Amino acid sequence: MPSRTTELAMPWHRAVPDSDDAQRAATGAVARAQTRTAEHLLAVRLEQLRTQARPEPVRPAVWSQRLPELAARPLDSEILEVIA
Repeated sequence: MPSRTTELAMPWHRAVPDSDDAQRAATGAVARAQTRTAEHLLAVRLEQLRTQARPEPVRPAVWSQRLPELAARPLDSEILEVIA
């Protein structure tokens, strides 16, 4: 991943590092490096978000194990009328 300094130090730019071609090449190298860095950081962040969005599936407890004190309680008369 060439930086501006690295690009300007290339043999073909070393003679005239301030030339328009050298500056254009260096600017292009910087833009490509920034794009690759941004793409990498975006990919890492998206993977983090995907991992958070997919938590490990939790198997629910059997109904008899859920709130056993409520299951043992008698139903109200109003509810009994609806059921009957």
